[in-house]
Amino acid sequence: MQARLISCLKKLGDREDRKEGVYRNISGFSFFFARGVEISEGTAVFPGAVIRGDVARITIGRYSNIQNNVVLHGGDVYEGDNLKGHLPVEIGDYVTVAHGSVVHGSKVEDVSMIGIKAIVFEGSTVREGSIVGMNAVVRDNSEIPPRSIVVGVPAKVIKKVDDIAYSRIKKHALWYHELAKSRKGTLF
Repeated sequence: MQARLISCLKKLGDREDRKEGVYRNISGFSFFFARGVEISEGTAVFPGAVIRGDVARITIGRYSNIQNNVVLHGGDVYEGDNLKGHLPVEIGDYVTVAHGSVVHGSKVEDVSMIGIKAIVFEGSTVREGSIVGMNAVVRDNSEIPPRSIVVGVPAKVIKKVDDIAYSRIKKHALWYHELAKSRKGTLF
């Protein structure tokens, strides 16, 4: 087990590894359990991100960004006190998962933003075009409606995402793609 963990701790740079998934613009030291992890074209993963596909599959769509110290990990499914399985993590296209956030066994649809240190807990779905505010907690098995802004603990809808904000979410994701390509703000 220790040898496997050590093999997962590597400086990935901009390498592509097609044995377990596709990696592009992965910079700095990030920790991966590569089995069960698929990272799509144009996606940026920044230093300190933890993407653990050890218990459930993790997929990250095109031109998304997983920022510093984010944790993506499969969730648990219980029946009573018996563990019955695990929930995958699905991150759509043009999604920003901001610094220090956790997405645990949940789905984040296209053109959405998970704010700094927010938590999206198992079995939840953040629908397209939504924003989860900083430090918000989306409780287990929640569904955030499309184009909603949610804040607080537990997260509650405070308003809708208008067309300008929706456009900004997508442009923000593309900006992070360009940042990763330039290697500015990354550790080597």
